[in-house]
Amino acid sequence: MDEYEALLNEYAATVVERAQSNLRIKRRVRGKVVNRVASGTLLNSLTYKLRIRYNKPTIDFTVKGDAGRYADVIEYGRKPGAKMPPVSAIEKWIRIKPLKLRNRQGEFIKATESAIKSAAFAIAKSIGENGIEGISYYQDAINDTWPDYSEQLFQAYAKGVEQRLLLNFR
Repeated sequence: MDEYEALLNEYAATVVERAQSNLRIKRRVRGKVVNRVASGTLLNSLTYKLRIRYNKPTIDFTVKGDAGRYADVIEYGRKPGAKMPPVSAIEKWIRIKPLKLRNRQGEFIKATESAIKSAAFAIAKSIGENGIEGISYYQDAINDTWPDYSEQLFQAYAKGVEQRLLLNFR
């Protein structure tokens, strides 16, 4: 592995670490400070793939495993009027989070099976109708780390091109 590939791997690993940090940040939603991480599955599934084809590098920032089904929704959000998400996924999220359920009068209620199903359906319906805002954990990580690495990456790339040219003309 040459210097350029090592630097690309270092940059990509830094982006993944920053994206994980972005997911951990508590955010203000409707006046309340909330933790967006429930189980940590997405957080621990962030990864990258470095590919070099025809001497051109590509870094794919991706998610491995089951978290890939919902990673884009967390990154980009969901438009209002879209199809509602699966109720079973919301049920699982309610159990992991754990949410304190309320009745129509705003009083706390016991988290029975039927109350969880009912709340999950209501949440899924609301997400379908109103959408949700994404948090751009990967895009913000790329934007935050690029200034620290851009000059080094351009110099290492130019050095690699120069070395290949020298080898071809000998």
